[in-house]
Amino acid sequence: MNAGDLAYRTTADPLLRLLSHGFATAYHRPPDAVWRAPYAFRVAAAAVPPGPPHTGTAPRTDWFAAAGHYVDVAVAPRADGMLRCGSFNHPAETAELPLTGPAARAPGWAARPYTVLRALAAAGCGRGGADLQLNAPLPEAVGLPVAEPLECAVALAVAGAHAGRGGCLPDRAQLARLLGAAAPGDDGLRRAVLFARSGHLLAADGSTHQPLRAPDGSPDPRLLLLTARLTTDGDAGADGGATPASVATGLATAVREALRAGAWSAWWPGARPGRSVLLLVPGDRRAAVRTAAADAFRRCGLPVPRILRIATADAARRED
Repeated sequence: MNAGDLAYRTTADPLLRLLSHGFATAYHRPPDAVWRAPYAFRVAAAAVPPGPPHTGTAPRTDWFAAAGHYVDVAVAPRADGMLRCGSFNHPAETAELPLTGPAARAPGWAARPYTVLRALAAAGCGRGGADLQLNAPLPEAVGLPVAEPLECAVALAVAGAHAGRGGCLPDRAQLARLLGAAAPGDDGLRRAVLFARSGHLLAADGSTHQPLRAPDGSPDPRLLLLTARLTTDGDAGADGGATPASVATGLATAVREALRAGAWSAWWPGARPGRSVLLLVPGDRRAAVRTAAADAFRRCGLPVPRILRIATADAARRED
């Protein structure tokens, strides 16, 4: 089996089948490969039970993990030095851009992938170009950062597509350094996308994995992502009377009630506060925590929040 028949593989994830079909429709050929890169998130130090003593000069306080939700990229190599790319998230816009020589103006959604792939080409990898089709299925309102998994996905896809065709194939540690130099972003999130293990947290410097454990040692801790909605129909792009202050109040109230209902801890999934919080919850208190959070939002006059279960996942991988 390979990516060329992925659109017809009944056992494949429907999103991957759709991506493969969309690629073939757009470029009149099947993809050479399909890659999945997990969304990644920060884990608050307070949510991580102490492990073995750290022998470094400073305590380790930043941890990261990969979520079981993915950015997907279909790819096929080119030989003319051009990048053609489209996105399911921006179906009315496509881009055709040179990877060497003077840079062209890329659409906003393609700017960071384009920057990364030009840096990759400058390092001698993927200079021949590629056709790409992207899909980032989670809306931005959910609060899981998309830039880092998207950059990792396109870099892995293009580097892999040109492996054996005369270009270099950087290992993942080299790729992480190249991405960090090419595009400002969160290196901890990138390392989680590239090196995460299912059920584990990854130290910010990438040196240590630690199992996700409950603070009291109980089995099966769960992660829930709580996201405020702005309208009663869930449209995050419009303002249905909610203000940033009312959303912040709703989130704070929901977190307080979730902790009273049995959640162990709560924190922002990204570097800055937003409309989402992550909750670490005992498996047997998940329903109670969800109910408490929903009731808190109703009392604040806000729509019931989106609540998404998050499983800690493995690093980016080729799907075919």
